[in-house]
Amino acid sequence: MINCKPHLACLALCVFLAIPALAKDQKLTADELVAQHLQSIGTPEARAAAKSRVAEGKITFRDRLGSSNQLAGSALFMSQGTKFKCAFNLGAPNYPGEQIVFDGHKYEVAFITANTRSGLGGLLFGQPDILREGLFGGTISTAWPLLDLKARQAKAKYEGVKKIDGRELHDLTYVPNKSSSGSDLTIHLYFEPDTFRHVMTVYRMRTRIVPGASWEATDETIETVEERFSDFRTVDGITLPGTWEIRYHREPGETSELQWQVVFDRFTHNALK
Repeated sequence: MINCKPHLACLALCVFLAIPALAKDQKLTADELVAQHLQSIGTPEARAAAKSRVAEGKITFRDRLGSSNQLAGSALFMSQGTKFKCAFNLGAPNYPGEQIVFDGHKYEVAFITANTRSGLGGLLFGQPDILREGLFGGTISTAWPLLDLKARQAKAKYEGVKKIDGRELHDLTYVPNKSSSGSDLTIHLYFEPDTFRHVMTVYRMRTRIVPGASWEATDETIETVEERFSDFRTVDGITLPGTWEIRYHREPGETSELQWQVVFDRFTHNALK
């Protein structure tokens, strides 16, 4: 008589080992991913109770291709509904910081010197969908569009699990309902597979180069802004990132690589009237 028990045990072990892989590779819909993400922020009651939020902390700025010196200052992010104001105060004569405001209808990005914006400020000003949609700042802001994707009437498409810097993350493309940016701007939102927390946004902008520019060997320039979120904590039932890192990169030609890192030490809800 043939003893099948070893074979059955082996089969059971194979099935057991396959379960995590199947769970990780399971196809999600965009709606399912967003629903899981909202739960990672807090209960529906906690999310609804947070009408406004003030985030305060410290910021360091670094030009990764220029001076090795860092600038340090304060950071403030205030939001109420779809309105928000972001202020990076660095105090340097050649770079005082950033002032970014959206009042629910109009937006403004301050100049850093006479008639000049930073690379980050220029991209945000030139691509107002990022501000109008409430994407900038991620879940730090009450304007975060995934809190009410239906009202935004944006298109969200699940792109599967992608490996970013060695991490496997859920990838969701976001396209505003009435985009003013055309197809030149792409927006990808990334989420942890186990927690469904939003940990990264990548904006990628392609711009045609004017003939006669010093780098006319190529026909376009590419600007990329990455927002990275980490060190999550729970305040008033809402899970928020304690660290917000922004990276700006432009190439070719006058290549630029800038980095801002904000560490929040205080979140306050419902202090704005």
